[in-house]
Amino acid sequence: MTAFEVRALQEFACACFKNAGVDHEDADWTANVLMTAEARGKSTHGVSRLSDYVKALLRGKINSSPHREILQTSPVSTLVQGDNGLGPPAAREGMISAMKAAFQYGVGVSTVQSGNHVGILACYTELAADEGLVGMAFTNAQPAIPPSGGKRAFFGTNPMALAAGMGNHRVSIDMATSTVARGNIIMAAKRGDSIPEGWAIDAEGHDTTDPNLALLGAVLPMAGAKGYALALGVDVLSGVLSGAQFGNQVGSIYDRDTEPAGTGMFFMALDPAFFVGRKVFVERMTQLARNLTQSPKASGVERIYLPGQRAREVEVARRMHGVFINAQLMDELNGLSETLGVPLLNRIEGTPSV
Repeated sequence: MTAFEVRALQEFACACFKNAGVDHEDADWTANVLMTAEARGKSTHGVSRLSDYVKALLRGKINSSPHREILQTSPVSTLVQGDNGLGPPAAREGMISAMKAAFQYGVGVSTVQSGNHVGILACYTELAADEGLVGMAFTNAQPAIPPSGGKRAFFGTNPMALAAGMGNHRVSIDMATSTVARGNIIMAAKRGDSIPEGWAIDAEGHDTTDPNLALLGAVLPMAGAKGYALALGVDVLSGVLSGAQFGNQVGSIYDRDTEPAGTGMFFMALDPAFFVGRKVFVERMTQLARNLTQSPKASGVERIYLPGQRAREVEVARRMHGVFINAQLMDELNGLSETLGVPLLNRIEGTPSV
């Protein structure tokens, strides 16, 4: 494996997007989202997605020069028309729009239509938490999960996220409604690895440990029927309510055609100033966090983490010491470098391979 500084990979990703026709602001934010995931140990949503994003841009699957519109539908609600551009910039517009309304009215909601894959949702909910708000985010995705009793993928992994609180007492929940993120199966297929039993079924509805058969079949919902119900709920908010594609109509950046994915999103921001008050909210979040992390631990457990806490600690370490890129992914990055004329610099020299 080869070690790279996170900053260097982010600069490389930004340059790749710009050379694929994306303006600087959108390129910079999308690169930031990918590399935040990489730094937090969420490699399935990190640098491994770069090549797929760029390929979709180059073949017109993703619009490199979208004309996004933000429609104010009420004092507290907006609709963002993403024009099939990169998902992260449209998602950022959605969350910021919701935040603006929350500051003024206590609550703000925003939907996004004609979007694409957005990366980790924590990047958006934490925008709200950074400003003392409570942020929530939902997005649908290409079919991956079967309904209870079904054998065909119908809903996406349809993640949901919530962030609130500051510093060491921040709670940042970000999870798919599937047993595992589909990106883990994509990564396993790229590496030639098998996947654990219970992750997925093949196209005929049979359990499989072959990631390639799983990608032709479906990822299983988390907690059985409960995960299926949550995936449906996410699609109601992000797909049906927004006017975007929903259910098995949602496309994918991986499809070889040029039809837009039509991904939908839903964002909400709440200002504690309109409820218990910001000062009291911070105090109560701090108390909740302390009570939770200091609760009795099971045998062999050294520490109880808040959701998102472990990922933030990993991020600090990786931004300091770098991240490792495997040989297969290095081939993809070198291919992008050659195709787009972007040098891949600042490898951390002297770091031993692992």
